[in-house]
Amino acid sequence: MNAVLQVFFEHEHHAIYGSGLRTGATAADGSNIPNGGTVPSYYSISVGAERSFKIGANHTVKARLDVVNVTDKSYELRNGTGVGVGAPQFGMRRGFFGSLSWAY
Repeated sequence: MNAVLQVFFEHEHHAIYGSGLRTGATAADGSNIPNGGTVPSYYSISVGAERSFKIGANHTVKARLDVVNVTDKSYELRNGTGVGVGAPQFGMRRGFFGSLSWAY
């Protein structure tokens, strides 16, 4: 029995930019302006790598690792003052995700 092992490597990266969702604002006279402002813009950078191992003629194992929000930057998606919004929401902090898959 001969065993054949071939290794392939792939990588990818992604960036997300948000220009800022609408928020409430206060006019010079003190009145409320619904959706009159925006939260600050933000960005998030994520990277991933995948390695394929071909085992024999018909089987492949893939190992994958992803890091989401590499810089671990905390950013506000909305502050809770816009129309129909009742609570602030923040973007995802840094996360590490991995997977193994077997093709047969």
